[in-house]
Amino acid sequence: MERLNLDFKRSPNNFFLILFVGIFLSLGACSDPKKSRKVIFEEKAGVSRSLEYVQVSFNDYHEKVLFLKDVSTGTVIRGEKLNHEGAIKDATAYIFPISIKANEKKTFSVDAPDQELDAPEMVVTGKGIALIIENEYFIADFNTNDSKTEKGLYPGQLAGIFVKKKEVLLERGHINMHWAPNFQREESDYKTIGHIDSGNARVTQKNQYLLEMVKSGNVDGYEEIDVFGQYNFFAGLPYFEFTSTMTFNKDAELLLLRNDEMTIDSLFTHLIYPDSSGTKMPLYDMAKFDSLTKRPLADDIKWVGFINEPLEYGLVSLRLAYDNQNVEGGESPLYRPHTKISASMGSGRYWNRRLIHEHKTLVPEGSKYYEKNAYLVIDGLDDLDGRINYYAACLNKPVTVSYSSE
Repeated sequence: MERLNLDFKRSPNNFFLILFVGIFLSLGACSDPKKSRKVIFEEKAGVSRSLEYVQVSFNDYHEKVLFLKDVSTGTVIRGEKLNHEGAIKDATAYIFPISIKANEKKTFSVDAPDQELDAPEMVVTGKGIALIIENEYFIADFNTNDSKTEKGLYPGQLAGIFVKKKEVLLERGHINMHWAPNFQREESDYKTIGHIDSGNARVTQKNQYLLEMVKSGNVDGYEEIDVFGQYNFFAGLPYFEFTSTMTFNKDAELLLLRNDEMTIDSLFTHLIYPDSSGTKMPLYDMAKFDSLTKRPLADDIKWVGFINEPLEYGLVSLRLAYDNQNVEGGESPLYRPHTKISASMGSGRYWNRRLIHEHKTLVPEGSKYYEKNAYLVIDGLDDLDGRINYYAACLNKPVTVSYSSE
């Protein structure tokens, strides 16, 4: 068992927020990072962050580990080198954890550590892409079993989440829980990124703060679609991120095209979503449930999720990015786009974003569909709307980074 220790202090209420941010810096607004010895973090959205991950670029540092010291308090934070180039050309990228108050500015200098740092932990077990990832809040399973293998599903797609505080496993027993992106032709089985074999999956980042997994390629029978999916998991965080792209290398005629799909057994009691008339609907009151067919949720709704009200747990999709622009800058085809809430066999329930809804549609070469979501694991319902809105605001308005050589 491999333990990935994190070097930051826990907040008193264990309420962490982490944003992994790729920040593109304007060279005209700051000095040459090669000469810089100070990094400035600034919170401009008016939202305090208990913990946030930020990306910092240096031209003149290439060590695996780098330390920053707060010039005002002397607090030291530990950064981990990333496997890709920084936001500035020829720079080395590092990921750092920080805490910052609303509208606060903090300045750090590059420094050697002079103290031991407390460390929450993330535990990763398994081989290749068939992993189990555990942090303080949940355990995510990327394995498969004989039943799923018979359906052509490979490891590397989220199979289930165990909510540690509530001791409940969120899953869809006979298939993977996460079922996106996916697509279907008329008179053909629908397929998902889980049907891409494990030879096209890999771990691309693995350090004390971040585990990043990528699967890409083509599904047999749908070779016209180049599929890409990336999971990001963080220690001490109640959510994970998933980014996906579907790019069409040839024309294809599809009956269904879907994304952001979580399909789960009968473990929840209510649908929740942002709406002026209320944010909660019973999942098993069929009269109310069927009303969603007449008035479906918008395809670009900001978040959607399920909760179990008596047992106080849930799962929410925070929708961070959604773009259907094709490779030439035009619009990729859609048909009745909306967010669908569906009943499935065995009293299961699922949500998904419908891009093409049950209608034969020609999708031309060059069409492209992109989205990024953060999936928030809920282990208590106190101030649920406030918590969702807090995470959504912080994820969409990250802390900024600049440099100074003074």
